Amino acid sequence: MLSFRIVALAFVLAFSSAAAFAEGDGHDLEQVLIESASTPAQHQALAQHFRAKAAEARADAKRHRSMADSYAGTKLVIAAAQRKHCNDLAVSLEAQAKLYDELAAGHEAEAKSAKQ
Repeated sequence: MLSFRIVALAFVLAFSSAAAFAEGDGHDLEQVLIESASTPAQHQALAQHFRAKAAEARADAKRHRSMADSYAGTKLVIAAAQRKHCNDLAVSLEAQAKLYDELAAGHEAEAKSAKQ
């Protein structure tokens, strides 16, 4: 895990240009890293990043499902709307997690084909 952090930190330091941010060109750090990735290690670092984002989205979805369950059986007038809200968020977050997984898989494939 430490080696991943070192690679990720080196990646950030190597490819995040202060000038790009100072110019206010609208790119955030993630965008700069994606655009700059060219080595297997860089693509693998991005894949790990997106796998982590997928895990976060799944955890948020689970939390919202739990909140939806907490509204079951309550006599609050708003309970049905809150339950729907939480379930809708959970579905959206699960879809987001799937998209992050697909993005990670793309970077993993790119890592395999990128030149060292």
